[in-house]
Amino acid sequence: MATDRQATPLADLHLADLDPQDKVAPNFRVYELCRSEIADRLAMDNRLPSDDVLRAAVHLAREVMQPIRKGFGRFSPNSVYRSQELERVLKKRPKDWISTSDHTRGCACDLEIPGKSTLALALWAAEHLADYDQIICECVDPRRGPNAGWVHIALRPPGQGENRREHLSYVLDLRTKRWVYVPGLHNSVP
Repeated sequence: MATDRQATPLADLHLADLDPQDKVAPNFRVYELCRSEIADRLAMDNRLPSDDVLRAAVHLAREVMQPIRKGFGRFSPNSVYRSQELERVLKKRPKDWISTSDHTRGCACDLEIPGKSTLALALWAAEHLADYDQIICECVDPRRGPNAGWVHIALRPPGQGENRREHLSYVLDLRTKRWVYVPGLHNSVP
């Protein structure tokens, strides 16, 4: 049976005590922090692996996803936690490759809001979130319009160092036909 754990301090959250339907923020439940359509299709185990990853993901839900939900209404994140196996599939890497993505530690989410451009969502997050480590406009292809791509937001867990408040964009350079990182939040190469 689902339990409301949105007021439970992070240090008191333990995987062994949780049900996937438990509410960990006003509008988010445990299962949303590790949900993956690709993992489901490929029958991969993408469950949260440890209490530390759980706490990082809940912190992200409370401090990043919940304020965005309050600002824009209902949405489900594209991705929060991703296992190493899922990362290898997504990035087409060999079985021995180890990802350093914040997703593997539960401290990053990828978001899209229907009807809101990728750049507008990223700019809103940069202005309204109390804290964050990185905001990245990812996979923005200017030929596909303002909703191409998604926004990646990372937040370091409490006690894991200062957040950098870094802004980047990963966009298609139409001149070279290559994906490039550029500093700042943009929907095309400046």
